[in-house]
Amino acid sequence: MSLLVIQDARLLNERCRELASCSWIGIDTEFLRERTYYPRLCLVQVSSSNGVIGIDPLKCDTLEPLIHVLGDSAQSKVIHAARQDLEVLYHICGWVPQPVFDTQIAAALLGFGDQVSYASLVAQIAGKTLSKHETRTDWCSRPLTAGQLEYAYQDVSHLGELHQYLKAELERRNRLAWLEEECRPLANPALYAMEPKHAYKRLRSGHSLDLQSQHLLKHLAIWRERTAQRKDLPRNWVINDNQLVDIAAAKPQRQDQLSAIEGVPSRFVHRYGNAVLSVIGRYYRGNDGKTVWEPPARLNDREKQLADRLIEIIRVRAQLEHVSPTLVASRKEVNRFVRQQQHHPLATGWRFELVGRRLLQELEAGQDG
Repeated sequence: MSLLVIQDARLLNERCRELASCSWIGIDTEFLRERTYYPRLCLVQVSSSNGVIGIDPLKCDTLEPLIHVLGDSAQSKVIHAARQDLEVLYHICGWVPQPVFDTQIAAALLGFGDQVSYASLVAQIAGKTLSKHETRTDWCSRPLTAGQLEYAYQDVSHLGELHQYLKAELERRNRLAWLEEECRPLANPALYAMEPKHAYKRLRSGHSLDLQSQHLLKHLAIWRERTAQRKDLPRNWVINDNQLVDIAAAKPQRQDQLSAIEGVPSRFVHRYGNAVLSVIGRYYRGNDGKTVWEPPARLNDREKQLADRLIEIIRVRAQLEHVSPTLVASRKEVNRFVRQQQHHPLATGWRFELVGRRLLQELEAGQDG
């Protein structure tokens, strides 16, 4: 079937008034961000008990009627793998639509596997095969093709059926509260706000630097984030992570020293050299003596053996209860649990009830041994 795409405010108002009476709405978005910092919203698809509509943000003068619907906290927003869609909607609304029923997380809580795709879930639950065409396409181009419209329709049209089935199964197994617990962090605006002052936390190799270079790298990462936001460019288009680390390690004081760093493009030096040297000059001498990046903790042999036992306990228990084991805990999370149990996800909520109590007993036995 083809998708009705709304392009004018009158029809958008009319359809959004109809959506306001629904207990749930399914949402999917098509956007581009390969060449930009911020995602560029190209199409919104919305399903409900009234059918499926598309909303063209490139043609509509305003999205206020849709934003008003998204603000209804009594209405479930059914989204598959919701985080990216919520990020896009956050930049449109200024807040995170809630409550969210993430069908991918719901499926993992019912044993459909970790990060199961929408197409796979539709095949398993609805018995329908979806087209794989148009997964990589220019959604900014107009007019949208028949293939794009069909793909966009299919990408949201089965959300109601998935929602009905998954919700019923979660209720039958007393796991609806588990889903609410898993979806709650998705409401945190900090996930999507991309504050420059926190940009350094995304870097993974800062621990290899000396204290002074770590201090410089932190402020260079903040500068890069602000620059990328101001110019609306992907941060790696300004300069990539490895090059930024190399600059912090070299601590250049002049343009020729910056140019001499292997791998740093000359065009970067030409465009941003003065700004980078200014950041370095401002923070070169000052640091508070604190480590910015701690080296990754490595388990000793006894701890590795203990972690292996915990992972096996999780695997067996998850298989028995038809839950994705990696949703319960990844290898990295288990390693952290061996070192620090307090405030760990395995020590709280549904994970603790499912397997955490048993893991703590195993840890105590291992420590006594």
